[in-house]
Formats: sequence, structure tokens, C-alpha cells
Amino acid sequence: QQALAQVAETLQAPVLSTPGGNGAFGWDHELSLQSWVEDRYVTEVLEDADVLIVVGSSLGEVTSNYFTLTPRGRMIQIDAEPRVLESNTPALGLRADAKAALEFLAEELRRTGHQARVDWHGQSPQQLVAQTLEKVQRRLESQDLDKERRFMADIRQAVPERMQTYWDMTIAAYWGWSCWDARQGQFHSAQGAGGLGFGYPAAIGGAVGLETQGLGHAEARVLAVSGDGSAMYSIAELATAKQHNVPVTWLIVDDGGYGILREYMEGAFGKATATELARPDFVALAESFGIPARQVPVEEVGQALRESFAAEGPNVVVVQTLLKMFAPTHLEA
Repeated sequence: QQALAQVAETLQAPVLSTPGGNGAFGWDHELSLQSWVEDRYVTEVLEDADVLIVVGSSLGEVTSNYFTLTPRGRMIQIDAEPRVLESNTPALGLRADAKAALEFLAEELRRTGHQARVDWHGQSPQQLVAQTLEKVQRRLESQDLDKERRFMADIRQAVPERMQTYWDMTIAAYWGWSCWDARQGQFHSAQGAGGLGFGYPAAIGGAVGLETQGLGHAEARVLAVSGDGSAMYSIAELATAKQHNVPVTWLIVDDGGYGILREYMEGAFGKATATELARPDFVALAESFGIPARQVPVEEVGQALRESFAAEGPNVVVVQTLLKMFAPTHLEA
């Protein structure tokens, strides 16, 4: 984080965090484009740069805004995995550890006394970032997304500053890729349908790891977020969490099926097919393992999480609601 901040500030370069890189750069930093990787306004900033430095990303489907990113300038791509380099976009590929490369670059910029001379069509980088984020917010405000934005804000307000969060493949996680401020914690998510079921077992492993590092039970608590479809890939882990009294809170957003597939199908074909699921009573199921659980209205998710975080051992919070995604912008390209 320190090396990235030094490089960005020396170069006066706006920084966009990918879902996998969430937390690497200060969310509220004046050069931060945050994580709005799926917004065309942000994609256009990346495309307009004379030099685009990509650290630790292959510029895959999500990060490239569904492969619509077409940089007009030179691109430098740094990654420890050589097969990633230039795999999706022409670039100068540098095989290196991200931290080591950023530290080297920061030191070279300091040693040479580099002075940034940045002009974004008459704007400063800070002005460009602020105006871009304002346009992103106006786009969201033009859609009927008040419930979704409030839901994500309520979760963010409830989660302690340093808590690690683990997100399964569910609509709340797709929102999280773009809008989640990791603060002093860590943001972990699966990407791709092959990641279904990741959230809860990953969170258990994370909590156990934190306890192994010597943190107390309360400080080691983590949050897992799943949909009802992805939750059913991980039911057996309720037994693991109970047996080892793991401090993990599992938020299950139950929308009756595979919500994102439902939305994709309805958008493309006008109706969804085979997206609805027969599913258990998640509260009763958790309680059958001896794990405290409750179902709450969507408006009470924040308070329910705060109370769950203060409890001992594993617990489950279920919210039955339909969440929508913000409109895709890659179709505008």
C-alpha cells in the first residue's frame, strides 16, 4: 500500500483498484477512482492515459469492463505470472512481484527527483477523479437502485473497520466489487461461476488463520456473504464452524434462486428459465447444527449484523429480498 501510494502521488496518477486489489489504495484518496471497474466513465479514463500501469491483473473480463477497454497510450503490465503478461491487451510485460516492483519504482522516482507534469485536457488529476466519480454516482442515481445502495451502505456501516469480508458469487458481491470500501480490513471475493460456494468456507479459513496469528475470538471474527444458490454449495461447513466454534457471521441473501442468471436471462430473452431453486429454511437449517440464526427484513440488516458480530462463535443472518444490478455500461462502448 505504501509503495503504491508513493508511486501514484509522485506521478500524480489516478488509481483504479480491481476487485482483487480492493484495499490496496485509499478509497477516499484524492487520486482514487475507487473500484468502479464496470463503469464506462472510469474505463474512458484508463483509455485516455498516455501510459497505463497495470499491476497484478490480467485485465480479464470484469477488470477490462468486459473486454471493451482499448488503451490509446502505452501499457506497462507487471505480474509474477508470465502467462498473464500481455494475455488480453498488448503491453510491455514485466515479470515481477507487485510489491517489489512498486517499491523499486518508488525508489527510482525518488532517486531521480521526478517532478510530475500532468495535464488531463486542462484538468488536474484530482479534478478528473472527482468529476469521474460524480458522473458514476449520477448514473446510479438515474436508476431505481435506492434499496440496493442502502443495503450495501448498511452492511458497510455495520462491519468494523478492520474486519475481513468474504463474498460469494451473488448480486451483493457484484455490487461489492465496485462499491465496497475495504477500509482497514480485507475484501475477498470469488470471480466466475466456478467460484460458487467460495464465501463461507473461505471465511472459516480466514477466521481460523486470524486466531492462529494470536488474535482474540472477537478480533478474529469475519463476515461471509452468500446468495441462497451459492450458500447451498457450502452447507456442510456449518458443521465445521460449529465443531470448532469459528467466529464467522454468515449473511445469506435469499432471492429464491440464481438471481444474477435470472436478471441476465430476463434482460436478454424477456424471461428466465430454470433459475428458481428449491431451497431449505436457512434459519432452521443453521439451528439444526446448533448455530444461532435469524431472518430479518432488509431494512434491519445493519442492526442484525452488529448484534451478530458481538456474539460468540458462528451465527447466521438471513435476508429474503430481490436485489438488482446497476445497468451494464460495456454495451455503450
